[in-house]
Amino acid sequence: MKDEPGTAQAGEQDGLAIVGDELRAATAARDLLLAQVREANEKLILAALRAQDAADAADAARIAVQESEERFRSLVTTSAAVVWRADADGRIRVEPESWWRFTGTTPQESANYAAWGWLDNLHPSERERVRSAWEASVAASGAYATDHRLRRGDGSYAWVTSRAVPIPGTGPAREWMGTMTDVSDRVRIEEARDQFIGILGHDLRSPLSAIKMAAHLLAHDGSEQRTAELAARISRSSRRMEAMIESLLLFARARLGGGIPIQRRACGLGRLCADQVAEAREAHPGRAIECVTSGDLQGEWDPDRLEQVLSNLISNAVVHGEDPISVGVHGGDGDEVTLTVQSRGAPIRASLLPTLFEPYHGDKDSKGLGLGLYIVCEIVRAHGGGITVRSEAGEGTTFRIVLPRRAPAETA
Repeated sequence: MKDEPGTAQAGEQDGLAIVGDELRAATAARDLLLAQVREANEKLILAALRAQDAADAADAARIAVQESEERFRSLVTTSAAVVWRADADGRIRVEPESWWRFTGTTPQESANYAAWGWLDNLHPSERERVRSAWEASVAASGAYATDHRLRRGDGSYAWVTSRAVPIPGTGPAREWMGTMTDVSDRVRIEEARDQFIGILGHDLRSPLSAIKMAAHLLAHDGSEQRTAELAARISRSSRRMEAMIESLLLFARARLGGGIPIQRRACGLGRLCADQVAEAREAHPGRAIECVTSGDLQGEWDPDRLEQVLSNLISNAVVHGEDPISVGVHGGDGDEVTLTVQSRGAPIRASLLPTLFEPYHGDKDSKGLGLGLYIVCEIVRAHGGGITVRSEAGEGTTFRIVLPRRAPAETA
């Protein structure tokens, strides 16, 4: 029996429908797969970007840490004389360059350096104290701090503050980081301060005692002659105390105010020199003090300050030198005038010459404070001049000052 045409056509349509459904399903599956691929690619790209950002951040953090460490090391190296480390057992290793720069030796030059050879560069009287302090810090895993003297390359000793901190800060230490900082200037200042206080107290006590005694005698002896003598004693003692106080004020100005102030005006050094020599002769009638002048001695200076210069130098010559004492002022056609104070006698020790114009290191003048030559030098500098000293056996001691006649012209 043959199929009817309608039946065949219906079967064909059913087949086409099935194929269409399969195509649509395949298309949907393809679209779903593409969407999944796109999503996976987006996630992969985002993950890669995040990984790159994390890597960049890690690099930046590493660079920042490195820069911070370099700055710290630079700061430590700059501020410290010696940088050193120690392991958990306390064995010290110094940074070779800083050690060589300060001590003039290499760590390897000490055969016993790996243990305690570094102590060889400490002052002998302080080695056991430093050893004990370091051993105690290692045993306690605690911070280390001590002051001691360390030998320089030239053989002299400098005061250093040695400090170290354990790493980590709590618990047993894995290592120590340490420095030795040169504090010689601070120690010298402290010593000079203590010395200054002692000198000031001692030397002010003498004129003050004279004033008190004179006042007591005045209250019990009313004779005119005795009163005049005691009044003169009080006057002399008061002038001594006034001179000390003036020296202290000048010292404070020079140290804290950027130098001693001067007020220039026209004056002649010849007359000023003659007046100071005349006063010195009156104060020391048994001494041979002469004044020698020549040339053009006119200029613009502070006469009050230059009187202090001459007074201090002449007093210094009277106290430390021998006769004859010669004060000379010489000027020519140039822009400078030369002032000299010469005395005979034993020369100044060579070891004192480098610090002669420093406070407390120079002369112990008639004011007793050791500030005389320092003040002289500062006044000369304030005038734009210079001062030198020559002291040799057979020739005596000569202080030579060169002063410009006028203040240097200011540059625009």
